[in-house]
Amino acid sequence: MPARFASSALLLSVAVLLACSPSEPATTDDTTGGTGTGETDATTTTGTPTTTAAPTSTSDTSTSDGTTSEGTTSPVDTTTDAETTTTTTGETTTGEATTGETTTGDETTTTTTGSTTDDTGETTSGTTGDEGLGPDAQAAIDALELVVDGVLWTSESDYPWTVFGLPDAAPIGVDNLKELLAPQIVVENGEAPLEEQTIEQKPWDKIFLDMTTPQDWWTDYEIQRAEQYQAIQDVLEGHLVNLKMFRIGEKSGNWLSGAIDMFVIGETVDGDLVGIQTITVET
Repeated sequence: MPARFASSALLLSVAVLLACSPSEPATTDDTTGGTGTGETDATTTTGTPTTTAAPTSTSDTSTSDGTTSEGTTSPVDTTTDAETTTTTTGETTTGEATTGETTTGDETTTTTTGSTTDDTGETTSGTTGDEGLGPDAQAAIDALELVVDGVLWTSESDYPWTVFGLPDAAPIGVDNLKELLAPQIVVENGEAPLEEQTIEQKPWDKIFLDMTTPQDWWTDYEIQRAEQYQAIQDVLEGHLVNLKMFRIGEKSGNWLSGAIDMFVIGETVDGDLVGIQTITVET
């Protein structure tokens, strides 16, 4: 009995050992499984930054299993779009700045303003009231400016001639002369107001007869002056009709005296007035 008991105990021990052997690998598998789970957790942890980047784009990252791949693509696309948008916006802004409507406007305005100023300067050199004049009046003004340049009216003081134009102002006479010519007349200190001054009308060619009719005593100066006034008369007759001559000044007795404004004025077929003006001093 004791020997059989001992044998049975030995077999039981072996059986216990055998029974225990399968469980140890299971335990190892569990441990390995735990390790695998840890690795999975590590992977999940690694994926967390991707998940964090995902909200930057949309919700594709949360839905797909290929979280890392799709998550990475989405932010890149978003970044690319943002850069494109920024570039586009930059180009648009740059385009506006470069185009510079103001700059372009300034250049245009500068060019336009410059041209207008130059044209105005050339046209109104010694000329007034030329806005709105027809082509015939402008041609008369241009021709007169050439022939009166440097020509003086000789009296107690010498004064140059100036050219002027008045659009749609014809006809002119004693009744409306002051109203039409007020902008052309400068009343000096001590002179009577324009409304109190006297108007004289004389044959327009009288002054030209005096200046162009040869005299025995003429010198080279008078001969040259006669040529100048003959040229002025030719231009007036060639471009204008209904020519008239007016003198405006203060009356002393039966005559005008002092500084007297003198005008020779004619009409164009369009109804514009064109004339020349000077001052004669008579005391």
